[in-house]
Amino acid sequence: MKIKAILVVVLSIFYSINVSADEIYLKNGDKITGDITEEKQGKISIATDAMGVVYVNKRFVDRVVNNKQALKLELAKEKEVAVWAGEVSAGYNASKGNTDIDQLSIRGSLKRKREKIDEFDIKGNMYYSASDKKMDAQTWYGLARYGFSFGKTKQWYSFYSVEVDHDRFANIDYRAIPTIGVGYWLFDHKDIKLLTELGVGWEYANYRDDEKDSNHAMLVPRLFFEKQLFANSKISQNLIFYPALDDIGAYYRLRSETAFTFALNKALALRLSLIDYYNSDPPRDTKKNDLRFISSLAYSF
Repeated sequence: MKIKAILVVVLSIFYSINVSADEIYLKNGDKITGDITEEKQGKISIATDAMGVVYVNKRFVDRVVNNKQALKLELAKEKEVAVWAGEVSAGYNASKGNTDIDQLSIRGSLKRKREKIDEFDIKGNMYYSASDKKMDAQTWYGLARYGFSFGKTKQWYSFYSVEVDHDRFANIDYRAIPTIGVGYWLFDHKDIKLLTELGVGWEYANYRDDEKDSNHAMLVPRLFFEKQLFANSKISQNLIFYPALDDIGAYYRLRSETAFTFALNKALALRLSLIDYYNSDPPRDTKKNDLRFISSLAYSF
């Protein structure tokens, strides 16, 4: 009876220790078990049996299960904090001599993000080109987009967006595409990001001349990839496909941007971009493919 009593006590103690153990779940799926001792300056310290005291940056923490309710609430509040970020970039290329060429590119973006909750983006860019003092390219593009995360791991999200663009020499006065869809983050880490989306939308195009305005129901799949190459450089690929649902195979567009970004310091970066626009059925007197190489200086804030 004494042996049974001792066993019951030992098992109870063992069970209570395991139940009261703190657990830190990381965004990559790993878990750290131990006793959380402190939380400050963006880090959590947890005492483990195997590794001793481990310090975890809260940027990599998905959730915490512990007995210190105050810390749990602090993490929850931190996730709800809206973080603003923006970027402005400009590039200018010129060639003087037998042929005078001027090219100007300006971009801007503003983002409001609450980690694992929602995100709001506004983006815009403008491109101008002239040869021998005669304008041969004038385009602009704008995007407003809102998305919010859902699901247990928050890797799924839904989004609502509106795209508007203008291309003088492709005869587009303005083209608007409101879209709704869902996306999934395959990877969302500091050194690598990969997502895929599928949306449905409606395209309305207004032309500069007397060509009749067009309307199309569109499917809008998207693929985005970003990989950190070195400590201060990264490469990214953004690919968006616009096939018409009401004219399958006859009308579709493709928008691709490959960019290499080299950080000069915390705020400034040099960016080289290769941008390709393809239209299977362009307005008259315009080419199907429009390829541009742009070098620019970007400022982040």
